[in-house]
Amino acid sequence: MRRDHRPYWMHSLWEAYENAWVRQFLAPHFEALGDHAKVVRPWNVEVFGPNVRAGKAIHIVSRRDQPVSFTVWSPKDAPGRIDIGDCCFFAGGVRILAAGAITIGDGALLAKNVTITDSDWHDVYNRVDPRPAHKPVTLGRNVWLGDGAFVGKGVTIGDNAIVGARSVVTRDVPANTVVAGAPAKKVGELDPDGPFETRMSLLGDPAGLNAFMESAYKEAFAGNSTLGWLRSKLFPRRGD
Repeated sequence: MRRDHRPYWMHSLWEAYENAWVRQFLAPHFEALGDHAKVVRPWNVEVFGPNVRAGKAIHIVSRRDQPVSFTVWSPKDAPGRIDIGDCCFFAGGVRILAAGAITIGDGALLAKNVTITDSDWHDVYNRVDPRPAHKPVTLGRNVWLGDGAFVGKGVTIGDNAIVGARSVVTRDVPANTVVAGAPAKKVGELDPDGPFETRMSLLGDPAGLNAFMESAYKEAFAGNSTLGWLRSKLFPRRGD
């Protein structure tokens, strides 16, 4: 399909269904989940283990073949944790795995298939240790991790830093630095004075943003009808 043939009422009903699913089935698995969460296909999001906290306006886009998972290893005497700031975005296939502590700052942008882990999970010789060694991982504010990037144990990534697609990050990345490669190396710098347009700017007024998006959807779906949507599903034509 080249465009969305749904009538506006169908879009609104689907969005209400997703929001209700988040409240009923997903939110209880978080230790804390801030207001204005937007989760696309929330049934493909897994929260496993305790101490997973997310701030306001988290945005997750999952698919059946690209689930998003937040996993905490939790032996009773030393449970791990995942702390997510405000206005963060997680694309399909993202995996966050904590044996100790992973902190993700406000406005982080994680593209498809990003993996962050604070542990190797198995020792070179001892591969059955129930308490694997770990070192905390910290992402600053407004960090952008490209498609398929990997961030390993003990890494700190500074504010506004960018990690290129498929990069393997095993060392700290200073603020306002662009890295790429495997292993990741510095390939550029950002002006620390910006100006930066961040997800915090976009989502800082959720009510205003919701009103804007509703107006945009109404305009986008103007002219769509239930019969037209059925026709596009049952008898698709070139140009649909």
